[in-house]
Amino acid sequence: MKLYSLLSSLAILGPAALTVAQTLNIVAHQDDDLLFMSPDLLSEVRSGRAVRTVFLTAGDAGQGEDYWTSRQAGSLATYALIAGVANEWNEGDAGIEGFDIPVYELAAQPQIELAFLHIPDGNLDGSGFASTGSVSLQKLWEGTIDQIGTVDASGTTYTRDQLLDVLSDIIENFSPDRINTLDYVNDLGGGDHSDHYTTGFFADHASQNADNDAAFYGYMGYPVENLPANLNADQIADKKNIFYFYAGYDSGTCNSDAACAGRPELAWLERQYMV
Repeated sequence: MKLYSLLSSLAILGPAALTVAQTLNIVAHQDDDLLFMSPDLLSEVRSGRAVRTVFLTAGDAGQGEDYWTSRQAGSLATYALIAGVANEWNEGDAGIEGFDIPVYELAAQPQIELAFLHIPDGNLDGSGFASTGSVSLQKLWEGTIDQIGTVDASGTTYTRDQLLDVLSDIIENFSPDRINTLDYVNDLGGGDHSDHYTTGFFADHASQNADNDAAFYGYMGYPVENLPANLNADQIADKKNIFYFYAGYDSGTCNSDAACAGRPELAWLERQYMV
């Protein structure tokens, strides 16, 4: 069941219409941008910049289609909320031959796009989940598996080199002047999610291979909890409002201060750090 409103499924959404002031976000899961790249993300969406966010994994956590499709619907609804427009999207494709990558363009603000690769969530330690064959981005990165599929019905698969090439193509087609990703600096096992690190590694190498000179930034994930809170009261309130709205679509997280008590989300919502 599709939980989002689509105006069309005919367009091929390849290169963006704008060629300047464009931000490409490459993240692992459907809450990474909201928790770890905000308030920067919120400001960029509201500024009128062209923003495309690419989610490498389905964020399924081994739980199946109902869970990951709800999280995806939450991403769409939340970006519409951030932009202050109706949750209506045009569905297309990234236009990369041999790879089924759905791209959604916000109808009222078509410079806002979300793309979903639907690679299986790799679990916190990169071990994967039995329900999706115990595969992960970490295993693909390290070469312990030759390829990785998707949780959708497309049949799309990626080798390590193919995923790097696809991300390089996405970068070149979108032509951003800024690329944001997760922690590409620190090593696996440093306290962050395995998918966060490997997403950062793939994004970093793909950007180096791409014909593009965008500024490149990495955002720290889970370990921000151990650093001082660095957002002001207004930023925290805004970030919480947006994240708690998203959380209504994600049964794996919390959607209020009371529900988040004793969980790390409260600390993440008060912080934003780059690596």
